Amino acid sequence: MRILFLTSFYFLALVAFAQSNQKISLANAYYQEGELDKAITIYRELADEPQNVSFIHNNYLEILYTKQLNNETEKYLKKIRRWSPNNIKYDVDLIDYYITVNDSSTAEKHYKEVEEKVLQNLGYLRSAAQFFINKQHRRFAERLYLSARERMRDPNAFAIQLATLYRYNNQKDKMVREYLTYAQERQGNLRYVKNMLQMSLTEDEELESFVALVLENMQKNNNKDLYADLLIWAHLQLENFYAAFIQARAIDKRNQLPGENSMEIGQLAYENQEYDIAEMIFKYIVDNFSNSQNYIQAKQLLIKTQEMKIKNHFPIDTSAIRNLTVSYQNLIDQIGLSNYTLEAYRQKALLHALYLGESNKAIEMLNQIIKFPNADQNIIAKAKLNLGDIYIITDESWESVLLYYQVEKSHKHENLGELAKLKNAKLSFYRGEFELAQEHLDILKNATRREIANDAMDLSILIKNNTILDSTQKALRAYADVDLMLYQNKQIKANKALDSLIEEYEEHPILDELLWLKSRLTKQKGEYEKSIELLTQIVYDMPYGILTDDALFEMAMIYEELIDDKEKAQEYYQQLLTDYPGSIFVAEARKRFRKLRGDFVTQ
Repeated sequence: MRILFLTSFYFLALVAFAQSNQKISLANAYYQEGELDKAITIYRELADEPQNVSFIHNNYLEILYTKQLNNETEKYLKKIRRWSPNNIKYDVDLIDYYITVNDSSTAEKHYKEVEEKVLQNLGYLRSAAQFFINKQHRRFAERLYLSARERMRDPNAFAIQLATLYRYNNQKDKMVREYLTYAQERQGNLRYVKNMLQMSLTEDEELESFVALVLENMQKNNNKDLYADLLIWAHLQLENFYAAFIQARAIDKRNQLPGENSMEIGQLAYENQEYDIAEMIFKYIVDNFSNSQNYIQAKQLLIKTQEMKIKNHFPIDTSAIRNLTVSYQNLIDQIGLSNYTLEAYRQKALLHALYLGESNKAIEMLNQIIKFPNADQNIIAKAKLNLGDIYIITDESWESVLLYYQVEKSHKHENLGELAKLKNAKLSFYRGEFELAQEHLDILKNATRREIANDAMDLSILIKNNTILDSTQKALRAYADVDLMLYQNKQIKANKALDSLIEEYEEHPILDELLWLKSRLTKQKGEYEKSIELLTQIVYDMPYGILTDDALFEMAMIYEELIDDKEKAQEYYQQLLTDYPGSIFVAEARKRFRKLRGDFVTQ
């Protein structure tokens, strides 16, 4: 009899469960179709049974809010809260209801009950905080974490949760403090903190405030390296390489390192064309760590930095170039010609070929690198590319084609291989083989390295713009000839040719390109004002040309770096930012403009 009774009971329960499921599915279907009156009728019936609540709660509650049935909403939430006193979600829903009806005092009363419940069992903390965040009540989530931190008597507890909360609230000062707290917990947290800060601190003023806060914390904390690391990160975001070097040098000294952190900052300064600071850093490493593994690289980079400074002032001082070759040779004599000094030897060869007119000597040196036993394949490829360039200068372009193709093949799908293809495209351009050049360039538009892709795109546009409407290609061939003269350093011949072409093609679309070449030539001769005149003609006579923003940026650079007229430079950077907001030069122009305006200190 007992077995029969239990069997009947379970059968009835299954029938009831199946009926409930059918009603839930029906109500949800009405809800999805927007038939809210039909849906709420079924939901009300289902809401009388506790086992149904989890299946209907969200939809039912939304309909109650939509229909503004406030009394029914309050009664329902209180009822299910009694049924499930440990379900924090229902507590939060009730608090959300009181906030919705502007009953802040009752909402606060219930919040304190939730807070006490959480503090008695911290296992509820994260889910309760997340429920508040989901309801857009982040201030309650913040209070929960802060109260739990106080109860635990641990000022560092829940730092990452609070930092994330403050990040979403855009409370950046509080966010930064919590991220600093989190970074202190263990070294592995530092990378994550930097990534989050990089997403959040996007303005220079915010980064400068961050620097001030880190310096403040640094005075109070023994973990100097952690704060120095963060300061380096912040200074690099601001491109304040000198300040970054100060912190890197301090880390090296504290940890008795042979300039490793300083070396990284020097390389970044060099890559960002901050040559004065880079030179100072490399010299510091050379002078203080002559017996370390960093010495050879620092010495090479020191000479290379000095080279870049000389090459950026016109006309180029060939006696200074000669002194650089002596510096390279002294390094090679000191260390010996080896895999460690082949790069220095390659750089020396380029100086002989490109600036001292000693092509034969350079060819001999580069061939020596190519044949050097067990040399790195990349240095061999670079030497081949350089050798190909020199053969163009000496009018032996078929040798250049062969060398470029060798590198294309040996470094396929790599930067050096793409660079070789670009050089072959440019060589085809010089020879008037525009279709062949275009075939190379079409491939290179998707090059891995952005600079190569941009150069390929520029040359491709030049060819298309001057062949579509000019079937004779006469103007483009004349331009390619004079461009080759400049590459071969035949400045006098190129100058005469440019003057003639500018007069002949003053109504032709290629005029801006000719003026650009002429401005480049006059700058190299140290005739800065003449260069400015030519660039001004591009900017104001051809305001919609493809070189207009290039010309504006070049004018500003000449005024800033060569004429030393900061006010004029600032004026042209501002014009570029205003008139050409889509230009690829905008980011660099903005940085230089703000630096000239004195928005932040660079040293």
